[in-house]
Parts: sequence; structure tokens; C-alpha cells
Amino acid sequence: MEQLKNRMTLKDVAAACGVSRATVSLVLQDSPRVSASTKERVREAMTRLGYVYDRRAANLRFRRSMTVALVTTDAHNPYFADLTMAIECTLYRRRYTLLLGYSHDELQRQDKLLNTMIEHRVDGVLMVPSCHTTDEMVERTLVASRMPYVLVTRYLPGHGADYVGVDNVAAAELIGEHLATRGHRRIAFLGGPAQSTARVERERGLRSVLAAHGLDFDETLSIASSADREGGARAAHLLLRRGEIPDAVVCYSDVVAFGVLAALRTAGIEPGADVAVAGFDDTPEACLQQPPLTSVSTYPDRTGAQAAVLLLRRIEDPTRPAQTVLLKPELHVRESTANLRLTREQSLRLVPGRSYR
Repeated sequence: MEQLKNRMTLKDVAAACGVSRATVSLVLQDSPRVSASTKERVREAMTRLGYVYDRRAANLRFRRSMTVALVTTDAHNPYFADLTMAIECTLYRRRYTLLLGYSHDELQRQDKLLNTMIEHRVDGVLMVPSCHTTDEMVERTLVASRMPYVLVTRYLPGHGADYVGVDNVAAAELIGEHLATRGHRRIAFLGGPAQSTARVERERGLRSVLAAHGLDFDETLSIASSADREGGARAAHLLLRRGEIPDAVVCYSDVVAFGVLAALRTAGIEPGADVAVAGFDDTPEACLQQPPLTSVSTYPDRTGAQAAVLLLRRIEDPTRPAQTVLLKPELHVRESTANLRLTREQSLRLVPGRSYR
């Protein structure tokens, strides 16, 4: 009882450094309305008096937990690492703590994560939906609990929710235009989950550009897979078994492209010299490949920051109209598409009878 009786309060701190209780409260919020010198003086007094901020009491007053959940799909892809860091940094500046969970593109795991986050009374949720996520699933969890949320990098067609991502159609059009103007006629699209909205839109953009150049998109050259190196390697092996490779390969992501590059070399095919290869995301590792990989920047840092800001706005005003933010992509051309030895009249056939597994 004596310990509770002697606990320091905001009023005690205010009296000790000669400011109002409201000023001390603003210092705790790191408000720009308080000068740096006053903040330093107040914080010194807190330390000297042994003041401990009662977060639970503040949450009860403001009905906020000051926590936000991010439910995403993958921990290995550098795109998602950069996305997560940007989200965390943006939220940290607003005094929010980020709680993180990975669904591994599994609906049951995603459902459990969402329910757990809701039970812990987070203030909002950022979600990269699993490929098979439906409106009904989101209605059952986030909408039913009146939880503010923003969809990131993947959206649900027809679902009226806030969304932030890159313009995937435009991103694929950039790669397709680059390859088509260099004379590539047969262009494959490898990797990525078939139901992913990002994959669907990237294939749509590629088809659109090829059609504009009077070229057909060969359905047999579109092979879906998991969005990792292993998936890229498997997709490449399936392509090689068909006995003929195209002029160029567009990969669902840089990570998928890394697997494709390895599979091609295993088959004795040199990327950049025998077949052009390009990817999406422009990860730091892309320019370190041999040859350096042509890729489209999809800006995970900007996407993450925008998504965090949009969620904070949604938390402040749950009734505001849903907003879609599409970031403009940018193509970075490197040697993987710049040094192809083949002419437009040539095609590369695999050695008959050779096994490509």
C-alpha cells in the first residue's frame, strides 16, 4: 500500500520541473508542440523522480492499445523484409508497436493469426492476404470485429477495403516493352502462385504489350509455382523438359528469378547470353547476380510506409471512404537482358534426348 501511495504522478513531475501537467503529457507523446529543451528537462525529472508511465491506464482512457498487427506471407523474401521495416519505422514514429505474424500462404494459419491479433485488441491490421482469401473470410474476422485494416501488395477483387501496392500491370508492361523492342518474340512467364492478384496482373500486362507488338502470348510458357527460389527452379525445369526455350523469361519476382538462373545454368544455358531473364522487385541482390538481373522496382519501402499511414488514418476515422494507392514502378535494365547473342530469326533448341530435371 505504501508503494502505491508514493508512486509518482504527472502532477508531481510537472511541479518538479515547473511546467503544466498537460505539457508533461505532451512530452510523453513526443509532441512537436513542445521544445527540445523542455522535453529534456521533463524527461530528466521523470528519471530523477522514478516516474513510470502507466500504459494500461492510458489505453483505458484513450481506448487504444498502441499496437498494430502485420500478417504477411513470407519471411524469406527480401521484398517482405523491406516492407516490414518500412511499416515498423513509420509506426514507431507515431509511438505504435508492431506485432508480426506469417501465414505462409496458408488460410488456416492466417485465420488463426487474425483472430489472435483481434483477441489482443490491436488497434488495426495490415494484411498481405493468402492467395485463396475470400470476402467471406475477411467479413468473418476483420469486418465482424470492426477492426480497421489495410490490404497490402495483394487485394481482393471487388472487396471495398483500403489497399496499397505497386501498379503490377504497368510494371509488367515496362518489362514486356523492353523485351519486345529488343526483338524477343517468345516470352515465358515463370513462377508465383496462380491465384495471386500480383501474378494475374503481371501476366495481363505482359499479354497487353505483346498484343500491341502483334505477338501472341503462348499459354504453355506460363508456369505458376511457389514464390521462392525452389519454385523458380521447378518452373524452369518444367519449361526445359518441353524441348525448346523462348527468347526471354519474365519471372514473377527476383527471388523466383534466382531459382530460374540456377536451373538454366545447370542445363548448360547461360542467362543473358542464351536467353534473356528479368524479374520484379529490384531487390539489392538483383544487381549482384551474374549477369546482373534486369528488374522492375516495386518499392516495398514506399509501399510499407504508405500502408502504415493509411491504416493510422483508418484508425482515426473508421468511416472514411476506402482508398487505393498504386505506386508507379520503374524498370532497371541490366546485362541479363542486354547481351543476348540470338537474333530475332534464331531460336535455341535443347539437346535432343538430354534429361532436364
